Amino acid sequence: MRNKVSVWDRQTWSAIREVKGITYAELAKACDVYEGTPEKWFRGERNPKLKHQIAMAKALGIPLRSILADIKDPEIRAVIRAAYTD
Repeated sequence: MRNKVSVWDRQTWSAIREVKGITYAELAKACDVYEGTPEKWFRGERNPKLKHQIAMAKALGIPLRSILADIKDPEIRAVIRAAYTD
């Protein structure tokens, strides 16, 4: 699956992160990346891979239905659903 699939919404997710008091370090641990990486994602210096987007959504408590809202391809939806529920 080489398509450019993204569920990343930096502005909304940043607001959720701040309201919930979730640190960049906590997101890094949830995504299994270096501690400075999530900060770069939220500053717009880099974009997270889909697997990191899913892990971040789970850590932020974003519902699966919100993640799938704009994804129309049933195969991609199935992959995301499977990854989200792991």
